Amino acid sequence: MPVDLQPIVGRQTFKRTLHTYDMREARLRALTLAARYAQVFTVLKERRMQSQDDDLDALLARLTGTERPQELTLNRTRSADGSITEQWQIDTPEDVTLFQQLMALTAPQPSALGELIQQHVPPLPTPRRVTKPSLESITLGKARDAWLNSLKGSTLPKTWTIKRTAVELLTSFLGEKTKLHTVTRSDLARWYQDMREKGASTPTLTNKQSYIGGKGGFFEWAQASGHYPRGDNPASGHVSYSTREKRARRKFGFKAYDAHQVQALFAPAAFEALPLAARWASLIGLYTGARASEVGQLLTADVVEEGGIPLSAPRKI
Repeated sequence: MPVDLQPIVGRQTFKRTLHTYDMREARLRALTLAARYAQVFTVLKERRMQSQDDDLDALLARLTGTERPQELTLNRTRSADGSITEQWQIDTPEDVTLFQQLMALTAPQPSALGELIQQHVPPLPTPRRVTKPSLESITLGKARDAWLNSLKGSTLPKTWTIKRTAVELLTSFLGEKTKLHTVTRSDLARWYQDMREKGASTPTLTNKQSYIGGKGGFFEWAQASGHYPRGDNPASGHVSYSTREKRARRKFGFKAYDAHQVQALFAPAAFEALPLAARWASLIGLYTGARASEVGQLLTADVVEEGGIPLSAPRKI
């Protein structure tokens, strides 16, 4: 408080907190208070204030000729010694404009402080909207075709056919026109259950799950391609071996036959009792060393004929 005004006001200082730790905002609020007090000091010096008990805040409101300060004041408290503490909120470009209008002094000749405020208090930057990258909507049928096309250059024909069978089963169950990004974990659970009810065994379901929900599978490709939200893979974690099935698999685990067992398996009497397809599978396994699961995945297209002799490339089995 200027010395010559202290007797009129009855105090030496006014204390107000700026309610912020941000230097830029603190500067803005300090300039606000300085401008308001400058107006009060001018009025007091011109002896237009008749009573020292007048409310200084009411005086400021009359000087600005507007109630807009109340639109920016978030909280106002008065302490026992009469000092007033205000908390201001200025967080939008509109608030900044209002604030600068309040700071423009109403005197015919604008003060240097008013010009300083206009020139050196930049407006708050307009908040940038952060938008999440949108997914590219695609039907299940088109996604199936795109995934299969992506596999052709790096997948064996028989493996590609097996994966095609799996994704076509899924597409047939959910519908070709279904939007891929709308498929949920519950949809996949219903698909696995439908296959189980139709007689699919746990090993078969496990294989289907690996093609659709496993590493390099259909949904991993869809997530990487921007067709399905990243995160949880809805096709994984549905099928697993029960404790009973695990015990059975250990009990009947793979074990090499000895010479006596091979002779018993391929004895003429036992061999003739097998269906024709089983005979061929047994002979192919016997002479190539291929596992039963590998022989079972052979396709007619994998076998070619040269010089009247049917052949299969080694990599096919």
